[in-house]
Amino acid sequence: MDALAPTSKIHADPQARELYFAIAGFWTLETMDVFLKDLARAAAPFIKKRETFTAMGNLADFVPQDRATADAIRNSLLEGTRNGLKRFAVVSPPPLVKMQYRRISAGLDFDFFDDETAARRWLRELDCG
Repeated sequence: MDALAPTSKIHADPQARELYFAIAGFWTLETMDVFLKDLARAAAPFIKKRETFTAMGNLADFVPQDRATADAIRNSLLEGTRNGLKRFAVVSPPPLVKMQYRRISAGLDFDFFDDETAARRWLRELDCG
């Protein structure tokens, strides 16, 4: 059961205007809401400066979420795009997570990658200036 315990890491790179996170396990709506607020706090410096930014999420150990939690993730992505998020890279998602992210990221500039190096290269192709 420990493999399903929710864990996360968040890091912002102001120089590159990138937001990075790694998320794993199964989340309740309540725990996801806390994570999404932490993610929004990490993005706040970009938003306050009205800077565009990109994001990379490592989902290698993430599992499919229930509908309410997945909808909360989608709402967060949409809010991000309204506040300067231009591109979102998803790294190493398991197949079922990939299917779920295709649904919740529909209409956004996102793509899937096998490793962070390829994802970062794709993110940096976009001029956020």
